[in-house]
Amino acid sequence: MAKSTIQYRQLKTEGLFEGVELKPLVVDVLRRRGWADSAKQRILDLDQDGSAVILNKLLPPDQWDKPVFAGQLIHVQAGADVHAVMQSLDDDTEEYVVQSLNVADQARVLKGVLYFAVVDNHVGLIEGQQVRGRLLERYLTALLQKAGELEPGEAIILNGKFMAGDGKELDASTEVTIAAKPNRGNEQAVSIAEREAAEARDHGSTVFDVLRTLGWSAEAVESLKSEVPDDGWIEGFFKVFIKQKTRTKKPISRATINEALRNVDAADLGLRGNGSEKNGIVKLSLQRTVQTNNSLLDPADAMEQIVNALREWAEAGKIDCRFDP
Repeated sequence: MAKSTIQYRQLKTEGLFEGVELKPLVVDVLRRRGWADSAKQRILDLDQDGSAVILNKLLPPDQWDKPVFAGQLIHVQAGADVHAVMQSLDDDTEEYVVQSLNVADQARVLKGVLYFAVVDNHVGLIEGQQVRGRLLERYLTALLQKAGELEPGEAIILNGKFMAGDGKELDASTEVTIAAKPNRGNEQAVSIAEREAAEARDHGSTVFDVLRTLGWSAEAVESLKSEVPDDGWIEGFFKVFIKQKTRTKKPISRATINEALRNVDAADLGLRGNGSEKNGIVKLSLQRTVQTNNSLLDPADAMEQIVNALREWAEAGKIDCRFDP
């Protein structure tokens, strides 16, 4: 058993065709294009780096006419070198021989797994350490473009839903602060000294990630990296706000926050409105215990727990999701 965080996301419909609904659209594409029963047909090369992203295990097709569509997204690498000791450590030997093994002929190395469920335009997901919500957006965009359902430039965006730390609706805020994980020379996760929301987690956007988001070129980022001494590191604490000609700050809407910060860890965020959000800002999410197969989550139970979370949020009135067939 493992504790997993289930996040809520919702399709941004602005910019897409009128009346778009994600769940029936994906189901229709998979059936119409003959991709429902062939995982091979659902392989997409998103990064052109020898890896592949696959919409893998799915809820059985005979259940797709019901309100829920659920699946597993996996990211695999074509081949990799693994360094290992092949001898038993019980052997009485002068030394253990370290060997470099290429597993490309025997297996495709799993980079990460993500689980999700969709009801209309409502999405629940469990991210993996290496497979995040952004990859699900990219995959669905590429899949629907391949099927001719999206025009070039159109994209699937799955907005988050942020709330104040006390569970109330988030007010429009005049300032958003983002604390990025420091880039230390040894690349080990460390605590962020200055933050307004919560302690740093083991994953999240680094300073360099944020700079790229802000438009820094790869050359500029590399130049900055080269200036960091071997025993040093770089830290960042960013404030985002809108200024008006009157020199006052204009509030940032909830819709903008839900989209712009959807892939940022809520623990790295703080808000200021008329006052400071003393209890921080939280994403709509919850933790559930999921069955495991060795160190991997059990796909069927992961998808079931995600659907249960969507139902719980709907029953509590936190989302306007309907499960009626």
